[in-house]
Amino acid sequence: MNRPPSPRPSRRAVLGGLGGLALGGLVSACGGTARTAEPSPAPTDVERLTYGDDDSQVVDVRRPDGGQVLGTVVLLHGGYWLPQYGLDQLDPLAKRLTSLGWVTANVEYRRTGAGGGVPATLEDVAAALDLVTTERLPGPVVTLGHSAGGHLAVWAASRSARTPGGAPRGRLAGAVSLSGVLDLDLASGRSGSSGPVRAFTGGTPRSAARAYAAADPTALVPAPCPVWAVQAEDDQVVPREQATSYVAAAREAGGTAELVLVPGDHFTVIDPDARSTATVERLLRRAAG
Repeated sequence: MNRPPSPRPSRRAVLGGLGGLALGGLVSACGGTARTAEPSPAPTDVERLTYGDDDSQVVDVRRPDGGQVLGTVVLLHGGYWLPQYGLDQLDPLAKRLTSLGWVTANVEYRRTGAGGGVPATLEDVAAALDLVTTERLPGPVVTLGHSAGGHLAVWAASRSARTPGGAPRGRLAGAVSLSGVLDLDLASGRSGSSGPVRAFTGGTPRSAARAYAAADPTALVPAPCPVWAVQAEDDQVVPREQATSYVAAAREAGGTAELVLVPGDHFTVIDPDARSTATVERLLRRAAG
């Protein structure tokens, strides 16, 4: 059963909570009372689709009010794959993109400690994308994710018959990561990200090698579509090396990948009023051709 939404934490509280993850404080990531894993009730301006029996297996679809439809953007929220964070984090960006002519599909998924982790979270993302294809939302389809959602957006671009959820039913035109965690192997050994990454994968790259092989975008290059690793210049949560490592590996493997630096910090990249949003919109149009 869906429960009323908990108060949205401030940017300062979220940043402080993420810093606390380095000390193993997974439960206190919000700096206060943890929200439930279930999503908030669907807003009145969305069509909520389900792709499984769990309360978290939903997709909120918004459609433009007429005019030319540019395609579909599949949004994947961040929060280090933890249940304290949900799809409402990207509602403002979804509304902005819908107003510009995109159909938006904002995805919720099972998260670490609430039925998620590898492979369940990946299976959810795969199922949600297949649902978008099945529902025949207009193409081209582009994934757009923030932080841990950036990981999921780029992971989805490299899906195959061998990854969780199986081969994709439809083709992606591109993937855009906003300060994403794109190299899990690297992140697993870094202060601030080692705790949540190891919780998500079930261990270290050595003890959970199969999970990293299935979940790490850098291990799955090249993606068959272009990938843009957008990185905020003043990001104090996800370091730039996450983007540069992925882009270097993708290019070496023959893929199309680009590092795109934008002004701001880890949270302004999902602020529809931030300067970086214009760059994100241009990249989505490039992906859509």
